[in-house]
Amino acid sequence: MAGLLVAGAWLAAVQAAPAEKPVLRFIVGEDWAPPYLELRGGRPVGGLAFELMEQVARAADARPVYVMLPPKRTQPALHAGQADLMCMMAPKWVVEPLGSDRVGPPMVVLEDVLAVGRGGLTRPLDLAAQRGLRVGTVLGYHYQELGPLFDAGQLVRDDAVTQQGVLEKLARGRTPAAVVDRLVLAQYNRGHPPAEALRPLQVVSQTVTHCLLGGTTQLPAARLQQALRAVVERGDVARLVQRYR
Repeated sequence: MAGLLVAGAWLAAVQAAPAEKPVLRFIVGEDWAPPYLELRGGRPVGGLAFELMEQVARAADARPVYVMLPPKRTQPALHAGQADLMCMMAPKWVVEPLGSDRVGPPMVVLEDVLAVGRGGLTRPLDLAAQRGLRVGTVLGYHYQELGPLFDAGQLVRDDAVTQQGVLEKLARGRTPAAVVDRLVLAQYNRGHPPAEALRPLQVVSQTVTHCLLGGTTQLPAARLQQALRAVVERGDVARLVQRYR
């Protein structure tokens, strides 16, 4: 009789235990730099993009899993359905056309600037009038606004693997200018004395980013879109961005 009571109590406890949350897989490019992504042991632990993805996962009542990939492999993985979402992305960056059902609501506006080092250029440039100006860029990045100038040789790409690497090359004088995100530049400068600060010379582009859905998703697409809308409509994204400015 006692054994039956124990077994019954165990079964009731198992039935009362909450079901494990489903997994929500995010593709994360290894090229993201602080303040967007902070890594520890090769895994995301903080940063604007990390907090954004955590908020989306909570809104979807799911457990986030981060699939870290080199930049050139992120888009193929997204289209192949190797993850559910890829955030901080713009549809114009994607090689393969996306249907509107795979694009979440507008979230974070990114601003790329042309940065220069100490004793470098002091006035904004007419980039279209340049002849072979070397510009620091991130390997695998497509710079839509500057693409024609790179193709024509007016600007020459000098690639690094990450934005941090681009800034380090600029600081060492290996390139006269570099295209970087404004918040990444500000984060870099916070870690260096004022005499070593790099300067934004001019705005190159502003891009509205979204979370993009994978070619196939483990969670229903409607559930993902609802979660994305929720974090925007509640003001979660706006408050998050304001903290990192």
